[in-house]
Amino acid sequence: MKKTILLLLALCITSMMFADNFVMIKVKNQQNLREIFNNQDIDIHYYNDNFVLATSENINDNMILLDEKSFEDNDLYYIVYCEKENQQSYIERENIEVLFSNNDLLIVKPLADNINPYKNDGVVAIDNKTARLAQAYRNEFPTVTEEDQIVRELMNEVEIENLEVTVQHLQDYERRYYNSTEAYAAGDWIYEQFENLGFNELDGLEVEQFEFKYGVNESSPNIIATQWGTKYPDQYIICGSHYDSYSHSGMCPGADDNATGVATVLETARILSQYSFERTIIYCAFSAEEQGLIGSGAYASFCADMGYDVVAYFNNDMNGYLHEGNEIHIDLIYPDNVAPLGEYYMSLAGVYFPELQVRHVTFNKGDSDHTSFNKNGFMGIYPFEDKDNPSPYMHTGNDVIGSSVNSFEQSQIFTQMNLASVATLATLSPENVMENEYNYVSIFPNPAKNTLTLAAETEGVKDVVIVNSLGQTVKEFSFETSTTVDIKDLNSGVYFVKILGENVLTKKLVVRD
Repeated sequence: MKKTILLLLALCITSMMFADNFVMIKVKNQQNLREIFNNQDIDIHYYNDNFVLATSENINDNMILLDEKSFEDNDLYYIVYCEKENQQSYIERENIEVLFSNNDLLIVKPLADNINPYKNDGVVAIDNKTARLAQAYRNEFPTVTEEDQIVRELMNEVEIENLEVTVQHLQDYERRYYNSTEAYAAGDWIYEQFENLGFNELDGLEVEQFEFKYGVNESSPNIIATQWGTKYPDQYIICGSHYDSYSHSGMCPGADDNATGVATVLETARILSQYSFERTIIYCAFSAEEQGLIGSGAYASFCADMGYDVVAYFNNDMNGYLHEGNEIHIDLIYPDNVAPLGEYYMSLAGVYFPELQVRHVTFNKGDSDHTSFNKNGFMGIYPFEDKDNPSPYMHTGNDVIGSSVNSFEQSQIFTQMNLASVATLATLSPENVMENEYNYVSIFPNPAKNTLTLAAETEGVKDVVIVNSLGQTVKEFSFETSTTVDIKDLNSGVYFVKILGENVLTKKLVVRD
């Protein structure tokens, strides 16, 4: 009996001695970051250019001890971006234990199931999963020195009207909190937009609802649309945005944060889905970003666990606010080890928008979904509206068109850059639909009121259907060179004109009273 007690005591002592500690390690430079990743005694869960969060059996002088028993009574830790003067009010509001603080952020341990961000800043959830250092596996990122005529033509197809329609629709839900009825409805609507573009109808185009949970709570799903590549279907170019919104006051229309990003992704998909690419393109609308990058974290982890070869991830989050007196520019956010992708993006901008300022910046007041991909070993970057002057209305009831989204011209440029970034890396297929005669069909006016004219540069019969936002056919007809169609019977709203053939050309149509 005595020996048994001693043995149990010894086991307990051993367990305590080797219990993993949750620690912070300051990062000196990129070489130091790689050395930390190569340390077999450390399990890293999160990293940026300034510090890593990890678990380790042993503590040394380079570590700040945050919690002696990591993940023992909680599934998540959080980084909370909150300036020093606001931290006390946040601590009093949330049921948390503060493990670390500085002028910009808190690292906390939740004492309840979930926590919320501070008013105008974000949170990042840290789970018990080993992070990977993002890296390029091949020379995927060329330095672009001259325009591709086809890519330029695709960029010219980006229509401000389409961006406005998407932002207005998502704003009209008034709140898209991740597990609200409105968020589910918004997710369904985004799913329908992909279906209207031919996803789940045409070969090579699929859309699905990717379900996940936030703690014990259900969440509205991620919407994942896939355009399969013709030559390298197992190589993925991903662009994404989040569609949830947040405000401590309850009303969170989320026009800039982040209906603008969703509009960019949908408009990119509208244009690129008409063509064939050698690599697979994935378009994402994530939920629960405001709760700690939960939705993108679930999907990026899935991609890593499945062994997906994700060449690049392009994030779209807030691109509609232009500070008074400022010129349109792009603040490009990424950790230093993702520099090859960032340099590729800047080379593209230098060719297609030579007057546009694009600068690499560090943002210490928030985070976004690119981080989920970076910590899963993939290269991800985040083009942002303005590090120093972002929308002051984010996470408030005033995040609406007019005040918070005041420059759709800026949103158009961000969308064109997203499209160019994706299309260039995905690589147009030789057998592309662009070579199909049906591509040379123009429709006008757009928006239309009473009549719609279709004109083709080539001869031959073209079969046309017009479908509404629910996917229902409202008109069918054929024409050869040109035709004018009476649309007085169509209600105002968004429709899709599909020119049918071996390949399907889909054009978005806005009808106004």
